[in-house]
Amino acid sequence: MRRLSFTGKKVRGIPRRLRALARWAEDFRAYFPAGLSKDDRYQVFKLPVLQGLVDGQHATQAVRRACAQRVIDACFHLIQSKPENARQFRVVAMLCRPELFGSEVCIYTDEKVYQDQIWTGDHEFGFVRTIIGKSLTKEWGLVLPAGFSEHGLEVQGTGSEGTGWYISEHWLFGEVG
Repeated sequence: MRRLSFTGKKVRGIPRRLRALARWAEDFRAYFPAGLSKDDRYQVFKLPVLQGLVDGQHATQAVRRACAQRVIDACFHLIQSKPENARQFRVVAMLCRPELFGSEVCIYTDEKVYQDQIWTGDHEFGFVRTIIGKSLTKEWGLVLPAGFSEHGLEVQGTGSEGTGWYISEHWLFGEVG
């Protein structure tokens, strides 16, 4: 279940939550959303965890790594489950840092929408640049399935409501090449 955390309390039942996340990733085995078309542009599956599990003072690196791996696993299962009429769609796992709660698996049915996502340079609220010489896969010890690529983006800017300046990393895995 995807929920925000409004308290600083330690998350309980971590092994149970990680088993549920593993089942979520496995649910994409032999599943691909029916009826997707280019007109849909994209479909997103957000990381279904309690925010305090992956972000905040009580989140451990081991749990963050396990959650990141499950997002990659879900992406792999979706790619493997693609029907013939959806081969042109792009399936990508996006892991966000420092706030992993924003991570997701996305099916891009419109290539322009994907290209806009990875476009580097100036944007309305800031700018994006490609991360060179760094690998989240190596840093976190993630296991990528055969054929998966990794692409890192550093995003800097202000929130859409004009809130303070932020810097985040968006790591894309899967069909990103």
